[in-house]
Amino acid sequence: MNGWRLAALVATVLPVLLGACAEDPLSLGSEKAPGAGVETRDVTISVSELSTWRDTTLTGFARPSTARFVYVSAGADASSRGLARFNVPDTIRTFVDTLPVAKFEEVAFELRFDTARSEFTDFPITVKLVELGERFEPHRATWQEAAAGVPWTEPGGSLGVEIASAVLEAATDTLVMTPTVAEDSLMKAWQREDGGNGLAIVLEGPDASLRITQMVLRYDPTLVGRTLPVPQFQFWDDHAFILDPPQPPAGTELRLGGLPASRIYFEFVPPRLVGEAELEGATVSQAEVILHPLTAPERWAAERTIEARKVSLLGDPFEIGEKTPIGSGDLTTTTLDPERLREGEPVRLDITFLMARAVRDSLKRIRLGFRADPDAQALGYWEFGSAESPSALRPQIRIVFSSAPDFTVP
Repeated sequence: MNGWRLAALVATVLPVLLGACAEDPLSLGSEKAPGAGVETRDVTISVSELSTWRDTTLTGFARPSTARFVYVSAGADASSRGLARFNVPDTIRTFVDTLPVAKFEEVAFELRFDTARSEFTDFPITVKLVELGERFEPHRATWQEAAAGVPWTEPGGSLGVEIASAVLEAATDTLVMTPTVAEDSLMKAWQREDGGNGLAIVLEGPDASLRITQMVLRYDPTLVGRTLPVPQFQFWDDHAFILDPPQPPAGTELRLGGLPASRIYFEFVPPRLVGEAELEGATVSQAEVILHPLTAPERWAAERTIEARKVSLLGDPFEIGEKTPIGSGDLTTTTLDPERLREGEPVRLDITFLMARAVRDSLKRIRLGFRADPDAQALGYWEFGSAESPSALRPQIRIVFSSAPDFTVP
């Protein structure tokens, strides 16, 4: 091809190509490119704007009998007594055989305290172990009843013979108490009667509250046919504590913690529109449920931090109740600080993953639980506003999202 013809062809085609590139809506930087101008929105809405929102408090996940501690107090506004029982065995196993017990000697009770959560207001404090007049049932005992339908002779546990006592002169983590009754007779009575009625742990002296983490019965039994005793250590078989006044039942407020343990459950379907923006199919970069704390309960407010965890729910909690199966939970916990709760600082629960999954293809229902982890870690609790609360205290949902772009090509 002649050189002048090639030059003419280039001169003709090049302006056409340059013009096509300038008008191509898919070109980099074009204001008409699909997705250009998509706005990221940060929206917070009240759950009252969601017709699908439901929330509730479910209780009974732990009782004083399943708590990791026994709470004993002698306060002016609240009293609590510990209950315990030891079922002493008939026989003792040694390295070579198992033999019946002939005699019990050197009996002692060892109480171990949680000093960080016990309140030693003043000293001395007298701790007593007193025989109970009725046999208590650990899962059913209350200040009024020893078991379901069986009232105490006196509210708070009918107290009989004093078994042992000791005086606390200063804060300590351990207290050893020796029986004031015939040791062998006491142990054999517990042996015959499967622990008998049990005993109460009571306080005398100034206002105080003690958290007993463990109670150990130490004794040296002499076995039939032997002359040397075989030292034994036995933890309580049954334990619980009773409160006066008891914790009030849960209401419409959302309660977390306490005994019996309470959990917060809620469910909702994300809305199709948030304001004027389409949420279905959007890209969610952040989402959270915001809970607003109420004022501290009159009694049994959480005195220390509560570690809590979000869990997914595998069923409808409003139909299944406490037996609702739970799925995976957060690897990290949320710390509820009573001081910040008193100041009204909201608690924020990250639900980004759940929200993103719910809006990705279609608007799926989100079910979530919020529980102390572990349950029964504390006697106190805190409450939050629910859908029935005044508008300023209702839960909120915050979503940071970008609506799906419009890929219509002009």
